[in-house]
Order: sequence, then structure tokens, then C-alpha cells
Amino acid sequence: MYSRSIQTFLLSLLLFYFILPAEKGSAQPLSFLADSVSYLWPTNASRQLSSTFAETRSAHLHAGLDIRTWGQEGYPVYATRDGYVHRIGMSPYGYGNVIYLKHLDGSYSVYAHLNRFEPDLQAFADSIRFITYQANLDRIVEDEKIYYSQGDVIAYTGSTGVGPPHLHFELRTPGFKPFNPLLTNITVRDNIPPVFRQLGIEFFHPKTMRSTGHEVINAERSGSGYTFGEVNVSGPVGLSVNVHDRANDTPNIYAVYSLTMVHAADTLFHATADYFSYRHAGHMFLDRSAPILAQTRRGFQRLFRVKGNELPFYRIIKNHGILQFQDGQYPITITAADIFGNEATASVTLNVENSKDFAPREIDFVSPYPYSNPEQFGSPSIAWSNPRILPVESLLTTAEQQAIPFQRLETSYMVCFNRSVKKKLIPGKRNIFTTPDNNLWLDFPATALYDTLKLHLQISESGNEIHFDFSPDRIPVDGNIYFNYKLPDDLSNNNRLALYSVDRYRERTFYRPSINSNGFIRAPLREISSLVLREDNTNPWIGRARIEQNLAGNHIVIVPALDRESGIDYRRSSITVNGQRGIVEYDPEKNFLVFYNPSFMPASSNTINIEVFDGVGNRTISNQTLAF
Repeated sequence: MYSRSIQTFLLSLLLFYFILPAEKGSAQPLSFLADSVSYLWPTNASRQLSSTFAETRSAHLHAGLDIRTWGQEGYPVYATRDGYVHRIGMSPYGYGNVIYLKHLDGSYSVYAHLNRFEPDLQAFADSIRFITYQANLDRIVEDEKIYYSQGDVIAYTGSTGVGPPHLHFELRTPGFKPFNPLLTNITVRDNIPPVFRQLGIEFFHPKTMRSTGHEVINAERSGSGYTFGEVNVSGPVGLSVNVHDRANDTPNIYAVYSLTMVHAADTLFHATADYFSYRHAGHMFLDRSAPILAQTRRGFQRLFRVKGNELPFYRIIKNHGILQFQDGQYPITITAADIFGNEATASVTLNVENSKDFAPREIDFVSPYPYSNPEQFGSPSIAWSNPRILPVESLLTTAEQQAIPFQRLETSYMVCFNRSVKKKLIPGKRNIFTTPDNNLWLDFPATALYDTLKLHLQISESGNEIHFDFSPDRIPVDGNIYFNYKLPDDLSNNNRLALYSVDRYRERTFYRPSINSNGFIRAPLREISSLVLREDNTNPWIGRARIEQNLAGNHIVIVPALDRESGIDYRRSSITVNGQRGIVEYDPEKNFLVFYNPSFMPASSNTINIEVFDGVGNRTISNQTLAF
């Protein structure tokens, strides 16, 4: 492992030469870092990491480090540097309970999944929450001038938000960009090289540069490295790797820091995970191979760059990283390194055949979208009309308080004899994808598409379900698109309809928070994904309540609650104890609701009134008496 002085020297060289090129109209993102900037390890729970910077997550890149807490909660969390509290948040999802600390140089540190804040800050947060009795909180609080010195206890580790108990720790630039904390004096013991597991090969059409398919090859050990053997190709291909890193004293696996691809001493691709803009965290779907990720749930890191990818990782990239050679054998070497300089290499030989049919050329761009399969659904029987969009009627929100712009389409009273439709969508402009009868439309904001997309949709009914099958399926978009569907007359008053996304590879569906109002179903979507609309008539399950003390010593009432269809709507749910109102918190990992009121003191006999709603409004009421 490199010493602190060597790490600082290397970082200075990287900053000075090419690792951190200046962005237009801004200073170099990490120019504020210097040897005098020292960070404190933020907890005494452990010195071990369970995750590192820029790892694959379900919908974004991981923006920091996860520090192990041994499955326990309540370890103190320290201010890594002096600073003022910039923002606090509390939620059962995402970052959970979180503190953003702003340091005196304008940079930030972030501490997430907390059990609670330190007592004074927790009391301040509660004073805001009890105004409305809402559990959620997201507040900029810089004007309060809440100051902590380096080493002060600011919170305690927990498991709020996503995942088991751990501390999520981020560092962000003065421009609020997450950067790799291991570029600072924050460090772990690591002399173990990365491990290659698989190679992904994406095949591209030589003219359109759209993916026509992919292949996955397992790695084999070869001497001190790895090999993927020989692969026969003809036209252009892009490589991606399933590779991970390890560190001493921990079983966890991590993302690698850098990847390099070389042919005949010519570096074709080199990338390092130093920082990124949080706005582009979703470009993980472009940096990783989206089709392989959808199929395997494994983050194959691409050694090429597709259109729309604005992540700043790529230092050297020739011909967009696409490999396109004339007939012959071409040995390729791939090197993966962690941030401490431990390296592993893998080799693959491309046997190029019939390249005369696909003359090598300079690649202008690589499309992130594959070919669709129009034959899958047949051709629509009615030509497209141009719908007229009427003015915005209202802004509605989902259960997660996300605004959905709602604009009606002028009804054309067309009859759709074949419910298979298609349209070519153009990036850089607003697109409305609609059925000929205008009963369904997808609203694509101007920035949503990375490239031109030919989208096909088949609508079908099966029993009491309505299916919306897209081709291509599981397609990434930049930000949200908006699904709008006018319900058939016989369903227009059915408020128990729920929308689910479909994962065909795992034969599972996932509830999508949506609005069912005035005969319309509306929902924001983070990807183009096949959907199914079906009824949820199952009431939530409520278990036996119990009284406990939380880690701060407050008495709380825990109510087990579960709904496997549309989930628990904790915002609408309520719990009173002995007539006393409290905040209803929710833990979706442990499937329970929590009655929280710091003034609550249990009696010898306690009357607990519980009302629990699910995502579509099904309700269960339980009145329980609990001795203490």
C-alpha cells in the first residue's frame, strides 16, 4: 500500500497532467485538495469497507464509501472536518437519515443511513417534523449556523434507507460533485490485486453502430493473470469486463479504480473513477453494459464509450473504444487496478474474419440503444396521427411526492383495431409516444433520450390484467419519462388498479408508485420498461404491536406491517397510543411501522389504534391493548 506522501505526490501529478481536465467555465473539480487537507475517519465502528466509490447500484453509481458496522447500529459518527450543517434529511428510502456537512473551503461531506442524529440536532429535526407529524424531512439548514469541529459526534450509525446496517460516507467538491474519498488521506489496508471474472462482447452493426447482441465469456487463470481465450468476430465490437477488487481483512468485493485496454503497445482505452456529477449518476447504465446488466444484474464495465455518456472517467479513448480490425489475429490486454496500485491483467485474442464486408472506419458515435424487433408484434393497422397537446391542467404527485406534469391529448375518437404501435423518437426534442386512439401516451422530455429510438408497443389483455410490452425493453433514459393511460370505461372508477414494471429475465414484477385519478393512470418511469396493470385487492397485514426503547432511550411502539402487492403507504397510515398522536416512521427492510413521540411514556395498559394503507388505498384497522 502506498504511503500518505506517495499518494499525495501521485494525486498532484494526476491533477497537473491529465487526470482532471478542467470543465468548461469551471475550475478543476479537485483543485481544492492539498496535503494540508486532512480528513478524519468518520466512525469507530471499523476500518473496513463494504463498498467503494463508483460501484454499480440498481439505478445509479455509488457516490461514496460504505463502512462496515458488523450488522450493528449505534456507533458514533464523527465530523470528518470542521463545518456547518448544510442539509438534513430523514426518509425510509434512499439515503435514509442523512447529514450534509459543508466545510470551510466550500466542499462537503455526507453521512447516510443514520439511526439518528446527535441529541441537539435530532431535537431540531423533530421540531420541524412535529409541525406536520410527517416522518420525512429534507431541509437546507445553513442559516441555522449549526457548527461541528472535526471529531465531534454528529450522529449514530444505522440502517435507514437502503440495505443492512452500515455508514455511507461521501466527499463532494465545492461544486457538489462526489469524488473518491480514497484520493485523500482516508485509506484502508490493501495489497490484493483485482480479480477478473467475465468478459462481455457487444456486437455492433457497422453502419448504425447499434448493438445486435452480446456474448459473455468466463475468465481462466493464466500464470499471474487471466485469459479469455480466442474470440471470432467480423464487424465492430465493444468489450466490457466483470471485474472486482478486494482488500485485506474483509470478505467484501469492490469496484476497481482504473481500467486500461491495450493493443500492440497502443492504449485504446483508459478510465479512472475520480469524481462525477451527481446529475450524471444514472449514466451508470451507459458506462456499464445495459443489456448484460438487465439480463445478469452484473455490472460489466464497458471499455468503450456510448453516445450520451457524460461521466468524466475517460482519459484516453481511441475510436470510442470500439475494436474494428481487418482480417487477422489481434491480442488485446486489459489491466484493472485499484487506487493503491495493485494490478491484474487479462488477455483476449480477436480472430477477425470476413472484415472485407465491414471496412474499418473512424467511429463517430456508438448508440446506447439496440435494434428493436418490429416483427415481434407485427405492424399497426392505423397510421400515426399527430396528437394535439392541451395545456397543463394540474401538477399531481405520487406517494413519494414526485411531481408528474399532466397534459391531456385532444381526443380523436379513432378506433384502434390492432393494438401494436410504433414510432421513431428523436433526441433533443420533446416526444409524445401515443396509441392511435390517444388512450395511452408516454411523454419524453427533450433531454430524456440519448439517441434516436424506434420504439414498439404491444398492448394486450389477459384476464383482469392489461400488459404494455415494449421493444426494445429495459432501455435507459436520462431522468424521468411520464406514463399516461386512459382507463377503459369498465375500469375508470377502479381505484385498486396498480402499475408494475416487468422483469422478464427473473419473471418478477415490481410496483411502480402511480396516480389513479379521474379515469387515468399516471406514473414517472426511470427507464423504458414493459409494464402490467392489475388490481390489488389485498389489505395490508398488521402484526402484534410491541413497546421497545430506541437507541436514544425513547419508548417507541413497533407495529409489524406488510403488503406484498403495492407496498405500505406509511404517509397515509396512522398510529395513536393512549390517544396520543405520533410520527409514523417506516422500515421497509424489516417490514414494520414505528410510533415515535419523544414525550411518550407507556402506561401499565396501553391502547393502540392502528390504521395502515397500501399503495392503492386498501386499508386495515387494528385496535390492540398492550401491557407494559
